[in-house]
Amino acid sequence: MPHVIRKPGVLGGTSLAVFLAGVHFVNDAITAMLGALLPTLQVRFGLGPALLAVLVAVYSISSSVTQPFFGAMAEDRSLRVVGAAGVLMASLFLSLIGVAPAPAAVFALLIVGVVGAAALHPVGTAVAGGPSVPNRTLGVGLFTAGGMAGFALGPVLILSVVSAFGVEVTPWLMVPGVLFAVLVFLLLPDWEPHGRRPLRTLFRFRLLRGPIGGLTLATSLASLAFMTFTSSMPLWLVREHGVAAAAGLLGWTLAVFSLAAGLGALLGGVLAPRVGRRPVLIGSLAAAPVPLIAIVTLEPGGVPYFLAAALAGALLYVGSPITVVIAQDLAPGEPASAAGMVLGVSAAVAGALYAALGWLQQAAGLGVGMVTGFVLAVPAALVVLMVLRRHPQAGR
Repeated sequence: MPHVIRKPGVLGGTSLAVFLAGVHFVNDAITAMLGALLPTLQVRFGLGPALLAVLVAVYSISSSVTQPFFGAMAEDRSLRVVGAAGVLMASLFLSLIGVAPAPAAVFALLIVGVVGAAALHPVGTAVAGGPSVPNRTLGVGLFTAGGMAGFALGPVLILSVVSAFGVEVTPWLMVPGVLFAVLVFLLLPDWEPHGRRPLRTLFRFRLLRGPIGGLTLATSLASLAFMTFTSSMPLWLVREHGVAAAAGLLGWTLAVFSLAAGLGALLGGVLAPRVGRRPVLIGSLAAAPVPLIAIVTLEPGGVPYFLAAALAGALLYVGSPITVVIAQDLAPGEPASAAGMVLGVSAAVAGALYAALGWLQQAAGLGVGMVTGFVLAVPAALVVLMVLRRHPQAGR
């Protein structure tokens, strides 16, 4: 059943979506810790490309496969409590990666932290895309943009801190997340729970058998293209162009790409009601590989380089809020679970595929693996086309 507010909170409507965008900013800024520190961790622990890819896969799978579970748990118990607890866990554990003494500790902190971060995503999209927000697609777009802005500026902040003070001060980065976790609990409305189901039934496998499964597959392929850029581009710059592991260019490359992705999500929320969900979603995915591939041929740091990075990020994320809203429309009684499937399972699949891509990078070269990951946005567009042909009302 749809969510019903049991007790109004301090925030509601568009102001609620804007606040959730701020929460998502802080949450995803701290989850950017791994991408920012990959070159540093590689040098400190002597990690090879294959093991680095496994580390990225663990990050992706841990932060994603749990999202449907948390979405269903939040619907059954409390959206507000699950969201607040997730932000708190992410802030506490991910901020400690910079001072981890060994690769095993990095893995442990990463798993616990990103599991917490995962809890916010189905809750935030269910609330921002709920009936209390006037423009649901724009609400999800705002939420998505906030996360992408955090993911973009997180590496810049983290690398600035590391360059100036060393990795031992990264635990201080937990402070904003702890504060926002408290605000989520205090300011959000209290929604009527759906009722407690046994834990074993919280992962709604049946949702994957229908059109939501197709949307999840398409999002997996698009996520792999995104993940390939954020995880492989810093390594490409260090290895192929001799950029220092803590150089500002690494952070700014990820920042421009991710900020543009956030703007793309906002653009998708604006365009979808005017142009139609289907052309915006399919067209952006089909066009994304062009600037992605162009980036590896351009001189790093130049204007064309950053323009290509911005266009690639925007195109990959224009359709993100549209996909979530379509999934919620196709499962109106379980919006958080549907969002968790599309956002969570897709990222888990992308993480597993990226691990395989890591072996390709090691065997055939980093550039070959990157281009392979980039072009998968095209079959993602084809899968979306197939789903919307069978459910045309969802693409309008």
